[in-house]
Amino acid sequence: MQKDLKKRIASSALIVAAIIVTYAVIFVWSMSFFENREVTFAQSLQVVVESLTTSGYGGFSPWQSDFLNYFVLMMNLTGVVLVFVAFPVFFLPFLQGAIEKSPPTKISKTDHVIICSYSTHAEVLIKDLRSRNQDYVIIESSEEIAKELFISGLKVMKGNPESEITLEAACLKHAKAVVLNSTTVKNISIIFSIRNLNKSVKTIAVLEDEEMETYHKLAGVNSTISPRQLIGKSLAVQVPAISINKSVEINNSVELIEIDIEEGSELCNKSLAEADLLDKYYMNIIGAWQNGEFQSPVPADLILNSKIRLLVAGDREELKKLNKKAEATIRHFSGNKILIVGYGVSGKAAFSILKTKNVELKIIDIQDKEGVNIVGDIREPETLQEAGINDVSALIITIQDDTMALFATLLARSMNSKTHIIVRANKIENVKKLYDAGADYVQSLATVSGRILASSIFEDETSLAAEKQINLVQLPAGKLTGTTLAKSNVRAETGCTILAVYRDGEKISTIDPDEFKFRDKDDVIVAGTDKSIHQFEEMYID
Repeated sequence: MQKDLKKRIASSALIVAAIIVTYAVIFVWSMSFFENREVTFAQSLQVVVESLTTSGYGGFSPWQSDFLNYFVLMMNLTGVVLVFVAFPVFFLPFLQGAIEKSPPTKISKTDHVIICSYSTHAEVLIKDLRSRNQDYVIIESSEEIAKELFISGLKVMKGNPESEITLEAACLKHAKAVVLNSTTVKNISIIFSIRNLNKSVKTIAVLEDEEMETYHKLAGVNSTISPRQLIGKSLAVQVPAISINKSVEINNSVELIEIDIEEGSELCNKSLAEADLLDKYYMNIIGAWQNGEFQSPVPADLILNSKIRLLVAGDREELKKLNKKAEATIRHFSGNKILIVGYGVSGKAAFSILKTKNVELKIIDIQDKEGVNIVGDIREPETLQEAGINDVSALIITIQDDTMALFATLLARSMNSKTHIIVRANKIENVKKLYDAGADYVQSLATVSGRILASSIFEDETSLAAEKQINLVQLPAGKLTGTTLAKSNVRAETGCTILAVYRDGEKISTIDPDEFKFRDKDDVIVAGTDKSIHQFEEMYID
């Protein structure tokens, strides 16, 4: 509905603009031909607009010729038609529909995904569902939120997801899966209602705290995900200068790894061609991150500066050598002091990883709670000064409010230009803003949860590294069957890179692009952004 309204507004605006320009051209000509008076195009536009709006005729009336009198009359009538006929006929029905229509309380669907209820976790999931042409419906108990979602074009119905009547109205008996996306108490209430109506439907619960998994499992949930814990641990491993394995294993010898180019390293300020990475290290350079933007394939003239993060796959030992080349000869860290801002679920998960390392940890939170060293507002310079921001090697920000995180990032960067700032973004649209504010690494909570949910729903997709900036999934080869990498040109067509193939239970990581042919029932391990993975699915998966 919204798209249709936008198209109609755009086309109507073009028509009105065309009428005004046409009338203006005619007026310029007719004034010269019939009245022997010269007017500029700007003066002509003024007369036309005044005539169409019936607010006057400028300083050129009266006219001696009948043609101009009839022409001005026609412009007046055109204005009346536009105001009193076209607007009610073309615009009001859509505007009234957007304002007055309410989301339904009952639907008719089959093989759909039911989402109870909407949140940032559901954003990426819905994009995945749309890319697969998978039908869905959101059950939202808040009338205001339901109406807002409905107007925005999402498939939503108003109702209480804890109610069996609402679940029946959402065609639960014919659903593919149900995503439980509320508090623990509500999730468990919903699962009991679901099991009373449909004992076999797949159920997936998003947990705020992984300690609640036991209760969900006892209630009958098929699977659970804990994105906040996962992203907290993911942020912890981004801290430089401590020994944490950040790679993803493809097979026994081949890994996928993100490599930061540090200031003062052997690779810094060299182009990709000058660094000669392919010939020296025999690896696959999948792409490069720079300020939150992913580029694939990577051009040979790309300068490897300290804002670049390479995504590469290759032999484990070769990757270790490359990682050493990317590290600074002299590190500007003092004592490996690390600050964690926000001691919620993600902050505690990051702490659990880092407390076993040889680092000094301090916790900042707005509330006084057990484990917190400094209580204060992260947006205040005094809070960061008390925490010793000048001597901090890394700062991990995991707070609920992205705007507050943005201010904290700006302040921390202004107070310490060398510290490594790692931030959790709650909304996808804020990732770029946080990079612009000075963050070195940003991960989106919505992206992580959406990837895991999609992997749980679709049996033909397995997310191998949902917490990474890049998506790594196992998918069927689909329409690649019978062709080679060279002929299909997957990377150029989609921006994805095929790293390995599963065939008859074995993983093949050495793939000759000209000789290796994909077979029916092959699975491929694909690396790419969420957008490029969606494009791969659209092009190659039936």
